[in-house]
Amino acid sequence: MNFLRRFHDIVSDQTLCFEDKVQHILRFGLDVFALDFAIVSEVREQVYTVLHVVSPNNEIAVGTQFDLENTYCLHTLKANKALSFYHASKTHIAAHPCYINFQLESYIGAPIYVGNQVVGTVNFSAPQPSAPFTNEAHDYVELFAQWLGSEFARNNNAQKLIKKNYMLAQVEDVAKIGSWEFDLITNRIYWSKQTRIIHEVAEDYTPNIETAINFYKQGESRNAIEKAVSDAIEYGIDWQNEVELVTAKGKTIWVSTFGEAEFNNGQCIRLIGTFQDITKEVLLREELKQQKADAERILKDRSILLAKISHELRTPLNGITGMLTTLLYEKSEQKREEKLKVALRSADILLNIINEVLDFTKINHGELQLEPSHFLLKTIFIDLVSLYTPLFEQKQLRFDTDINIDDECWTFCDNTRITQIVSNLLSNALKFTDDGHISIKATTTSEQDTVVLHLQVSDTGVGMTETFMKSLFSPFTQEVNKERKKGGTGLGLAIIKELIDYMGGTINVSSEYQKGSCFDIRLPLQKGTPQNQSNHSGSDVDLSSLALSILVVDDNQINRFVLSAFLEKMGLSADFACDGVDAINKCKQKHYNLIFMDCVMPLLDGLEATRQLRELAICPTDKTYIVALTANTSADDKASCKQAGMDMFISKPVKNIFIEQAILAAKEKFDL
Repeated sequence: MNFLRRFHDIVSDQTLCFEDKVQHILRFGLDVFALDFAIVSEVREQVYTVLHVVSPNNEIAVGTQFDLENTYCLHTLKANKALSFYHASKTHIAAHPCYINFQLESYIGAPIYVGNQVVGTVNFSAPQPSAPFTNEAHDYVELFAQWLGSEFARNNNAQKLIKKNYMLAQVEDVAKIGSWEFDLITNRIYWSKQTRIIHEVAEDYTPNIETAINFYKQGESRNAIEKAVSDAIEYGIDWQNEVELVTAKGKTIWVSTFGEAEFNNGQCIRLIGTFQDITKEVLLREELKQQKADAERILKDRSILLAKISHELRTPLNGITGMLTTLLYEKSEQKREEKLKVALRSADILLNIINEVLDFTKINHGELQLEPSHFLLKTIFIDLVSLYTPLFEQKQLRFDTDINIDDECWTFCDNTRITQIVSNLLSNALKFTDDGHISIKATTTSEQDTVVLHLQVSDTGVGMTETFMKSLFSPFTQEVNKERKKGGTGLGLAIIKELIDYMGGTINVSSEYQKGSCFDIRLPLQKGTPQNQSNHSGSDVDLSSLALSILVVDDNQINRFVLSAFLEKMGLSADFACDGVDAINKCKQKHYNLIFMDCVMPLLDGLEATRQLRELAICPTDKTYIVALTANTSADDKASCKQAGMDMFISKPVKNIFIEQAILAAKEKFDL
């Protein structure tokens, strides 16, 4: 009983650490067995290592290693139980290396187990013989071994836990992931080091339920986390949310928070989870979203531009085919000449559009090449002034010209490109000016072998806003010109800018919205050599008896002229509207039983105009036959026309037979 009491006093003393307890146990064993040496060893791969030792004069040091076969413990491990010798020289042990080397006469030891695995021994020995060891002595040494095994196991688990916690802390630091715990029984919250770092609080900060929730940004984020906690406590629903959090230093960040509930007997007793700062990821994701949106917008702009180019191509084609078709039946020489001029002008427009598209493609691929020749510079401006003067007069616009270029100023340049630049500027001035005047001023200065052309084209037109000016030369990023409400591919100015840059010149633009624009160009041209010049000019259906009241709606004058020519050939006449608003106003004033409606127009397109005419009962389906005229010919376009209330679909360029079919369809529907 005294042995057990003393053993208990040692192992239960909470003031002693494990190392001290082992030392007390070993000294206690030496007293019990009356021996000199006490060792706790580790045995691994036939190597015997001293872990703890009590020896006279500290003869044996901790960490000393022996071959297992040279120790008495070899026999202890083979016996797999407590083993003792009290007079080794009188037994077969006398031949053992341990006796030969150390002359140990007495020995008692037992194997130490951790689980089912032997990890070492505890043994006591002395160089002098002892009294025979009793069964109680064997029990005592095995009791020491059992306690040591239990302590080793507990220490191993503790070390694993410490290592695990350390690794977890390291992972938190590397991954910037913090952990947290909310004990609902004690109403206490625990934050890991990384969680405190994320919240930018002090290391000794202790949160509570009120202060913890206040870190979440008011509004959607705080509402989301409050609902997540409530659902977890009540229903056991896990959550993983991305919310905004305001740190203790006032910094707004994004965090990914995960949480789950732990239940006992149907009651939630604990919430645990993680925090991770994902601000960079969220910002990157938003940036990628923006880049995607920008890319989609650019693709959309390109699609709009391509669709617009397609529409612009069909308009002059309509003028060409329409005029040439009606020429087959035209007997009046004067009208034949007028229609031929329209066809030729349409061909020029078509060629210009095609050239613009090809030029832009060449510029984009770096394939633009100038084709210079010796050319009399002034003739470019004389021809252009002659060409545009009647066009400006037709719109009742004053055209001021100041061409101060010497009659014998020869230049070696690509005169086609210069003509393209000037013509585009004059066309834009004509297009965007309804009142006032357009002026062109061209002068030259001589600099050694270079003739510098100074060109200025100004107008009193609609002008441009600052926003529009920023994207003036960027066809794929600027919006369709809603402000200026005119047609065109939108490539002209972009190509002009590229041409001028390519030719080593500069272009400056000034404009004021609703007051006009001014383009100033400086082009250095190589002096040329005078050259010889030469100039080059260049079965009928009669439906007149039908009581048809016809309205043609199209924003393009050529298209209106073509339709007029078709109808005139059939003995019919029509009224004209230049856009959807004009069409609705005319339909309010007069009943039309046949309307040819262009689909793409400024202010109000044909689809919306038709929709309003039908919905407002201005032109009900039983009284008015509406025919769609459009260059957009996809199945979706046809479906859109039908949904808007149109009765028939005719694609551009318009052919005479389809106009006739539309008239006959209206005749049959209204029994005319």
